Amino acid sequence: MKRKKKKQDKYNKCSFLVIFCVGMILIAAIRHAFSIDVPDIMAGKHRAMAMQDSLSSALSEREMKDCVPLGDDADGTELEDDPADSSSDVLDTIPVEGVIDAGVGRNRVIGVYSFDRCFPDINDVQLEAARLNGITPVHTREEAHLLVRMNKLVNISNSPFYTVDDLSHSMPYLVPKAQHLLNTISVNFIDSLRSKGMPPHLLMVTSVLRTGSDIERLQRGNVNATTNSCHCYGTTVDIAYNRFVPVVGHYNDDARSLTRWNFEMKLVLSEVLDDLRKQEQCYVKYEKKQGCFHLTVR
Repeated sequence: MKRKKKKQDKYNKCSFLVIFCVGMILIAAIRHAFSIDVPDIMAGKHRAMAMQDSLSSALSEREMKDCVPLGDDADGTELEDDPADSSSDVLDTIPVEGVIDAGVGRNRVIGVYSFDRCFPDINDVQLEAARLNGITPVHTREEAHLLVRMNKLVNISNSPFYTVDDLSHSMPYLVPKAQHLLNTISVNFIDSLRSKGMPPHLLMVTSVLRTGSDIERLQRGNVNATTNSCHCYGTTVDIAYNRFVPVVGHYNDDARSLTRWNFEMKLVLSEVLDDLRKQEQCYVKYEKKQGCFHLTVR
């Protein structure tokens, strides 16, 4: 009887060991089949966080005084023809340090098929939207300052998303709806550059609100300046397509390293504007001689 009991205990122990081993093998197989490479995921997460921190830090820490480029005022000043519109090669851009590598697949830079045909909104078309969404035109700058204090106009000088050129024939004021459009364009542009693996840059606004006295002074040197301008309503901005401000790079009081005549960045900007125009958020006119996109909020 004792021998039979010992034999049964031995059998139970063997069965337990077999079941235990089989169970461990199954658990190991399942873990192996569904295992996740945690180090790789964490590395990707750290790369993404580092990229966001780099861009956010660069945008938030730079004051507008460090972003405004030196040079001639762009209001009403005709520029040389865009090299991209002629037979000459696109000019080399100034190198920028600290290019962000997102570690992901890059989207292609496509742009619009024709700047003139995709952005044909002439002054008469934009003027109707300007009258609908804008202020009553003012003659003096003191009147414009009063509208700012009444919250009918917004000062756009200080923004981490774009820079404003040295303005001599206009003032950096927009109605809130137009300011929101400008913010959307600028953020979309930065995001598009990142998705295409291009270095982050800020857009440059070259003309904003014009008073009656501003237009009178502008007409003395520019016969093409119209009295009934969309810029009088605080709904319209000019955005340069031949000058972009690098977020990272070298800055000092003596030399500003702008990126000039970069055709790929011009194409990226055209994609952003084309999307918003198709969404009926703005009218856009391609200004070849002025070197800018002239746009009005809808």
